Amino acid sequence: MPAAAARRRPWPSPPELLAQGFVPTGRTAPEPFLAVLMLVALPAAWLRWGPRLVDEWSRWHEAAGIVPLALLAVPATGHVLRRLTDMGLRGAWAWLLLVPWLRWVLLAALVLAPSSQRRRNPDGALRAFGLGLAGLAALGLLGSLLWTAAPVLAHGMRPALRPGDLVLLRRAPLPLAPGDVIAFRGADGPGWGRLVARGPARVAVEDGVPVIDGRPARRSDAGLLSEPFRPEGPRRALPVCGNGAVGLGAECRTRLWRETLPDGASFLALDAGQRPLDRMEPVEVPPGHLFVLGDDRDAARDSRLAPGVGGAGLVPEEAVIGRASLVLVSAAGRRPWDPRYWRPSRLFEPVR
Repeated sequence: MPAAAARRRPWPSPPELLAQGFVPTGRTAPEPFLAVLMLVALPAAWLRWGPRLVDEWSRWHEAAGIVPLALLAVPATGHVLRRLTDMGLRGAWAWLLLVPWLRWVLLAALVLAPSSQRRRNPDGALRAFGLGLAGLAALGLLGSLLWTAAPVLAHGMRPALRPGDLVLLRRAPLPLAPGDVIAFRGADGPGWGRLVARGPARVAVEDGVPVIDGRPARRSDAGLLSEPFRPEGPRRALPVCGNGAVGLGAECRTRLWRETLPDGASFLALDAGQRPLDRMEPVEVPPGHLFVLGDDRDAARDSRLAPGVGGAGLVPEEAVIGRASLVLVSAAGRRPWDPRYWRPSRLFEPVR
């Protein structure tokens, strides 16, 4: 047998190649690694370009990309670590995959670099830890079919939500009922509102109170919301105060109401006094559309305003991202990683 043939490593079968990815201390030659990379690239490309190619992109189309990616997350990570060993490098180089642009440089090196005969400490415990992180990422990918997160960028949903909150959402499509807090796709990031009525319905607003099919919501006094007047969140949003224009750091006081919709859903709403949007003539909400209001009535840009003037208009059901469940993290500052502005009291607070 020629010496070159003797040195050539046989290609593993597809099941063997998959199994090898769960053993991160071995070696993977460039050609098998390229095959693994192509397997990962196919579902990733589907998720990236599929929504542009498929007119009615659905959860099933999304699952066709996410499920294969989740199944390949652990073995693909294992083959990255094996390929680094095959190049004579330590597994710590794999962290470059998390760095934008540098990940492409590393992947190109993993595909093109020849095998090395140098032996490296396999770092077995650390490599197993890396596989564990990949497993958690896979669970997160699968969970994204049911759950997602969205930021709150503006006032409009106080006191339930504040600018700087990151909110966990149960993803649509799902049953929605009046009183639910929902996020929907807007022109300038996610929009937020409380579902007041589903079409077909006739909705009006009188003195800031929604009237659904001729039945007004009930209000009872819930006191005052008092807090310092200051900017919040990444867009430095300022609240609307019921005690008029106040300076930065001064007390901002706004009337709180307990509002109960005709179907019985109850929540807190803010009213800063008589404003133009406190009255809206009746509108017909067609089937497949939602009428939403912000809890902070005088700061919200909701279904009372058309999208052309910065409002939400009537929200199509297919535009709903999900229903709010709880606040994951919250920061009042422009930069969420600045600990000086963290709001630990809002951590995991349920959205009601």
